[in-house]
Amino acid sequence: MINTILCIILAILMISIGGKRGIKSFISLCLNFILLIFTFYLIACGFNSVIVTLLGTIMFSYFILFYVNGRNIKTKISFVSVIIVLILLTFFISLITYISKISGFGEESLEEINMFSYNVNINMTNITVSLILISLIGAIVDASIAISSALYEVYENNPNLNRYELFISGMNIGKSILGTTTNTLLFAYLAEFMTLIVWFNGLNSSFSYIINSKVFASEFIKIILVNIGSITIIPITAILTANKLKNTKE
Repeated sequence: MINTILCIILAILMISIGGKRGIKSFISLCLNFILLIFTFYLIACGFNSVIVTLLGTIMFSYFILFYVNGRNIKTKISFVSVIIVLILLTFFISLITYISKISGFGEESLEEINMFSYNVNINMTNITVSLILISLIGAIVDASIAISSALYEVYENNPNLNRYELFISGMNIGKSILGTTTNTLLFAYLAEFMTLIVWFNGLNSSFSYIINSKVFASEFIKIILVNIGSITIIPITAILTANKLKNTKE
């Protein structure tokens, strides 16, 4: 019941404040939720979780960019930028996840999962990669569309700027949103970690034990990887936008 009430409140707020764009945003939110559930279902059925998640995140960004913001030069550039970053980060995240051994459950979760069978026949390293990809998609889409849209307006008001000057403008725009994006992601992850900190405190665990525990290391590495994705999208979007704008006007 409470879920339905909260969804109705969210829909009313999005529509009343955003108008038609708010309606599209809410529909996009619902479509992405359905797509996310379908992605989880395919993974549970035994499909490769990394490939399924990569395709799913590309579809997420498609709904967010083209359905909500329309098909234009800004959204097309953002979409291409997001795909490039997702592909690059998939290989990098897979490598880091394999080396750091952060996949699977830590000893803190043994009591909760002890009643279940451990033979799930799913690659937990791939599952961890999928979780990180899903965590970063919203951040990189937001950053990418913010940079391409702002840079488009800059060029519209000053078409005499060359590619390098446009790129520098895009990087300056990226610097403005970089601090807020990274801190938002940091606090989001730390908020999820709060209950675990209380649990560690109840066990009188030392600081060294906490920072060396698998669950803490896992969350910390995820924070770093998601922030790397948020930073990587900035120069890629700036370069693609600058080149596209100049090629279009020439």
